[in-house]
Amino acid sequence: MSGAWLKKKFPRTAVQLGTGQHTLDESSLLLSQAAYDEGGAEYATRIQLREDKAEATWRTTVTAVRSTTGDGGMVSVDLECFPNSAQTFRTSKPNLIRSLLVELEPRDGISRLSVNALRVTHDRVHSLVDVLCDPERQMPTIVAARPTQPDPLWSERVAGTMRDVAGDASTYLLWDLAAVDAFREAIGHDHRVGPGSVRTFLPLVDPAWAPDAPRHRLMGPARLTDPADQTWRGVARRVHALVLERPLPRQLSAVAFPDRVAEQHRQERRESMDKARLLTSVPARRSGEHDEELRAEVTLLNGLLEQADKELSELGRTVDLSERAYMAMQEQLQAVIVERDNEVGDHLTTQDALYQARVETDRLRLLLLRQGRSEEVVEAAESLPGLPSSFEELWERLAELEHLTVTADPRVASGLDEHAMSRTWAAKGWTALVSLDSYAAAAKAGFNGGFYQFCMTPPAGAKPYPVKQVAMAESSSTMGKFGHERLFPVPGGERAEMQAHLKLAVRGRIAPRVYFLDDVKGARGGSAGHLVVGYIGPHLTSMMTN
Repeated sequence: MSGAWLKKKFPRTAVQLGTGQHTLDESSLLLSQAAYDEGGAEYATRIQLREDKAEATWRTTVTAVRSTTGDGGMVSVDLECFPNSAQTFRTSKPNLIRSLLVELEPRDGISRLSVNALRVTHDRVHSLVDVLCDPERQMPTIVAARPTQPDPLWSERVAGTMRDVAGDASTYLLWDLAAVDAFREAIGHDHRVGPGSVRTFLPLVDPAWAPDAPRHRLMGPARLTDPADQTWRGVARRVHALVLERPLPRQLSAVAFPDRVAEQHRQERRESMDKARLLTSVPARRSGEHDEELRAEVTLLNGLLEQADKELSELGRTVDLSERAYMAMQEQLQAVIVERDNEVGDHLTTQDALYQARVETDRLRLLLLRQGRSEEVVEAAESLPGLPSSFEELWERLAELEHLTVTADPRVASGLDEHAMSRTWAAKGWTALVSLDSYAAAAKAGFNGGFYQFCMTPPAGAKPYPVKQVAMAESSSTMGKFGHERLFPVPGGERAEMQAHLKLAVRGRIAPRVYFLDDVKGARGGSAGHLVVGYIGPHLTSMMTN
């Protein structure tokens, strides 16, 4: 399979797959390696194709390992890009992966990995539920349900998504309404997939536990059928990111390949040196013979020098790529450390707020019970709304915030759903909006201070936001250089500068922000009498992040 892929990429080259290094063209080098068990039988192979292009160096590594227990094996395909400039590249899945899926029919637990979604009819629904609940499944599973009416755009987008996640996730398609109904009946209301929807199921699905449902991201038909909405692309990106976070199985990561190429070069050098010594050890009988021996010796030594120069050049290139890969891993590690620190800080803040809320709730409950109003206590407990688990869900609930005017672009906000921290950010984003709505209501009722004062000394019944995560202005240097990024729409079709913002994460590459304009008591044209939220999305450029 790998040979066919290489022959298709290099049709004019006789591709050699034997152990060693093979030059395919002026910019492409193939390294083929093999590993052997104690009995001398080959149990693992690896081919690595390096393509040195002007814009970047591309390195594709295919590793195959035979199982020692005789129950199949494992294959991994790794694509690396090392840019030669500041340009950002968006890599695409190598065609080899789809060919391997067709040829090998691999499995993730009991689920089958395929290029296109596997059709599920009503009589096969229970098998799909078994797949989702399989404790051996390690990769995501995408389940789509066909819409009630045919929609070419929906079909095109869903088919493209399934192809994009090939090898990263197992994919299934609920074929008709009977299958949709049977699936809902089998897995429960919370984990259902309605007509026209697409759901990404992570491992360890628990249909009996309602709070588990938000872990498995659901995208409704409205987004998949809106030509202007590109959020659907995030499904494949998120799946790919999840798969990259998983470590390779030990069977693949632990295999050691002997460096046959270096061993071969050392043997060639030893043979050349032996020939050179032989020439110098035999005395020349005539001057002509002496000249011939010298020329032969020089030729041998030049060959050795050329070989050494080639090896040093290749070694330098390998070291450079290894250093760049190491630096990239260090950056990823630092990002993980920052996210961990953020989560710890958020957790402590949440714990403090939760404790205060519980104390206040207990006091209010006790007062109501003393007044004989137990029915109201029960009713209040049953009607408490939960936090949104995504920005898509947050947007659907904006009507609950009657004192806010949200002009922010929902596509930018929904883009945050692709990230691992999206559930936390969505919950904090909702808390931030609820706090702004609470402030706007208080301001209309006569509260004299601004939002910062509202959070510092909240009036009775208020819902403040943590003061440390409130910034009412940007630095003058940031506004001087990046102020244009902070112009957002307000009612009336105008755009207004918004500096005040709430932090949904303190640090990190994304560190989402909510920018707003407080004109509840003002008279700024279209925004007069409104508290306008103009932006919800990733951290904007500032002097700290530039």
